[in-house]
Amino acid sequence: KTTSKQTMGFVFQQFIDAAPIYACVECRAHIARRDSIISRTFQGRHGRAYLTEAVVNERLGKDEDRLLMTGLHTVCDLYCRCCDTVLGWKYVRAYDKSQRYKEGRYVLEQSQIFAIEQFQSHISISSLPTRTSLLVASPPSLDRVLSRFMRDIGIHPGESMLSR
Repeated sequence: KTTSKQTMGFVFQQFIDAAPIYACVECRAHIARRDSIISRTFQGRHGRAYLTEAVVNERLGKDEDRLLMTGLHTVCDLYCRCCDTVLGWKYVRAYDKSQRYKEGRYVLEQSQIFAIEQFQSHISISSLPTRTSLLVASPPSLDRVLSRFMRDIGIHPGESMLSR
């Protein structure tokens, strides 16, 4: 199960609510459930890779034909929607009948993701003026996202919101 929300032009991350999962190595955005991995024996551009049936927080590039180790395929690059890191690619079309099982599936490069085994249920938000703690079931990148949001709206750490 995943949750997401889009409001007023802001795109919020989707969160996978059950560990273990894989996340983007750059921004820690959730990418895929471990149980959605079909094969761990794929080869990516930068080493080992996984074939998976579903991903979240993705942005897809333009379709292009590429000659891969298993023949000609139409693929598109797979980017992290939150930080634009290239995570792998999506198979759009396989020209060889024996490779058609890949169509609509994704390749995640191991060097671009990492495993999250379990979630922390208590996250301290030290950047809030009141040094509040929140009890939430959310990803570790919440501190950074909240700090960036507060900076964008003009609230700086240590500044009292009541003096405005």
